[in-house]
Amino acid sequence: MTPIRLIAACLVAVLCAAVGWAQAPTVQAAAKDSLIKIDGRLFVGLFSTGDDGAYPNRALDIPDAKLRFTFIPSKDITVVTRFSNNKAVQSDFDYFYLDLNNWGGIAPGHTLRLGKQKIDVGEETWGDNPVESILITNSAAHVSGYDVGAGFLGPIPVGVPATYTLAVLNGTGQAGTATHGLATAEKLTISPIKNLYLSASLFQSGDLIKADGSVGTPALVVANLKSAPTGVMSWDRTLWEVDARWNYGAKGIKNTIPSSPDPTPFQVAAAYGQFKDAFTGEDVTDRKGNYWYVEGLYNATDKIYLATRLSEVTLDNDAVAKLDNSPVDVNEYRRLALGAGYHLTPLTDLKVEVTKNTTSGGTREPDLDQIAVGVATKF
Repeated sequence: MTPIRLIAACLVAVLCAAVGWAQAPTVQAAAKDSLIKIDGRLFVGLFSTGDDGAYPNRALDIPDAKLRFTFIPSKDITVVTRFSNNKAVQSDFDYFYLDLNNWGGIAPGHTLRLGKQKIDVGEETWGDNPVESILITNSAAHVSGYDVGAGFLGPIPVGVPATYTLAVLNGTGQAGTATHGLATAEKLTISPIKNLYLSASLFQSGDLIKADGSVGTPALVVANLKSAPTGVMSWDRTLWEVDARWNYGAKGIKNTIPSSPDPTPFQVAAAYGQFKDAFTGEDVTDRKGNYWYVEGLYNATDKIYLATRLSEVTLDNDAVAKLDNSPVDVNEYRRLALGAGYHLTPLTDLKVEVTKNTTSGGTREPDLDQIAVGVATKF
């Protein structure tokens, strides 16, 4: 095509679009009558920390950015994929699973989940991001993880809202690679009265030895403990947690976004858990610890809310490790976070937070305090 013809074709296309002659762009599923949903979330903020934190020189960052695609080819099949684009870098899928809803009609209300999924242990894990959480940071322990496996979930018929979750997982967080002992995660929830939600969770990693004899890392992480001491020959992590929540809904989840035009006056939540890392190896001792947090949110107006969380993780027997984001080995890590938010729109908030981080039991106390302000949105 000559340059003149190319320019003419472009002008025609622009004119057609201007008068509505051009066809609007569409997204069409491969199967007839299939439904495709696209959504995501993003947090962009300015962070400043002490000299030992992640932002000693202050910096703009994108700590959370997700893009999710949900495909529903039939009433009993749902496929979910989600890209993680944290820090504006394309990384692996953190979700890629298929839900067989109602077990294909065999068990109404029950779901079989197959693929890479979030490990359902505790409640913070379902809002552990600066967009959906009441604050920008997480608790000091921040129990969370993804793995590939089969999950069974559904209601328990006891007369009040109650559910169960049972998952059998590879234990490595990866597809196609499993440890000698498959990991399991169990959870029971109940809402005995309106507004009150209770849950109990258990995770067992099993033997983390891989087929090549190397020691793997537990798919479920607590207090950012991802590595074993030198000389470890095998590793087995066990963790349990109990949660209580008020005004978080019958499912224990009430994200700050999207906002409600008629919000509840306040929310309160608490959690307590214990974990044990059982090691084998010469001169290596087991690692045990406990953690807890309490958090609350107060809706001062329909636009402004105040939030706080106090959390702590402690190792037993004066043991030390690099807990959370501490650059030095410590025995205890405590975080006090104070924050506020303003609903710019139902799907966009302005958030600010001041975080006080203290440690004990180490050779020194690192300076990890943080100030953060940013915009959180869903789309």
